[in-house]
Amino acid sequence: MVTRRGALRLVLFSIAILLSSLPLFAEAQLVYLQGTVSVRRGSQSLTPDIGTRLEQGDLVITGASSTAIVMLDSNTEVKMRAETEFRIDEIGSHTQVSLERGGLFSNIVGKLQGGFSVRTGTVLAGVRGTQFFVAYGRKIDASPDVWLCVNRGVVRVTVEGSDQSVDVPEGKGINILSGEKITPPKEYGWTKKLNWNMDPGSAPVKDSTNLNQAYADLLNQDYD
Repeated sequence: MVTRRGALRLVLFSIAILLSSLPLFAEAQLVYLQGTVSVRRGSQSLTPDIGTRLEQGDLVITGASSTAIVMLDSNTEVKMRAETEFRIDEIGSHTQVSLERGGLFSNIVGKLQGGFSVRTGTVLAGVRGTQFFVAYGRKIDASPDVWLCVNRGVVRVTVEGSDQSVDVPEGKGINILSGEKITPPKEYGWTKKLNWNMDPGSAPVKDSTNLNQAYADLLNQDYD
């Protein structure tokens, strides 16, 4: 015989099973902005404010001399340099964004249950717990280069459609020439000038590193 207390336990157990079988939906949120920031959602162009919720598929854009910080979930935040565009591809057990141009800082602030990756053209950078910077869009050949450096942890970089992949450790950087050829990880002086701070309450978050000069340094080393 099932008692009243036993029936209650069965009901609670059934509810737990039901909830665990439902898909998890997550929202990103704009937590800091300075300057001009816009969001393209389908055919709409939105002007966000701090606290604006962002959805899967949104394209976030910063203008000249602008900065934005987005919390993708409770464990992952990204900071956009000026004149940067990134799209939120996926949020949930695995979070993925696509950097379409500009520079993006990524920071894992807690333990990920799934994974996090940044895509730039044919290049995929995947992590479990780290802090790294990716820039995309400058080019010397027909296709843009991708450059990446790691401030904390390790990032696995893969060129899709090829057998090329490399683990980039803390303090090192790489260049993916025309999005196809990965250079060996090594130290680059310009990476030490990057502003990795993501906490506006502790210090300025805007990164004003001269990436044009940094890119010239990369070309001198990697295209020789």
